[in-house]
Amino acid sequence: MATADQYSVSLPTETGGALFAPDRMSVWPVEGGRYGVDGTYQGVTGFERAEAQRQRLEAAHLSASVRQELGDGWTLRLGPLTHGAAWAAIEAFLGPPGRAR
Repeated sequence: MATADQYSVSLPTETGGALFAPDRMSVWPVEGGRYGVDGTYQGVTGFERAEAQRQRLEAAHLSASVRQELGDGWTLRLGPLTHGAAWAAIEAFLGPPGRAR
């Protein structure tokens, strides 16, 4: 799998949009100026959506994990990522700025 430095430009941007956009996102700083990014999916289709996004990232040789939350939530975790890679990850979840969902 890819290292944190390799995340910077190789995230699959076609994964953005309403189907793969998480219901909640979190970004937090970690050591060395890197960031963690979580996308949490809720509801009956939460696991399928999180797993589909994880598979797209894996196809791009990026490591992500899916973990079950309390209730009906599933979180896809990426990181640690460089600053630029964190922005690329957010765009991979949501699509580029200005794109209608």
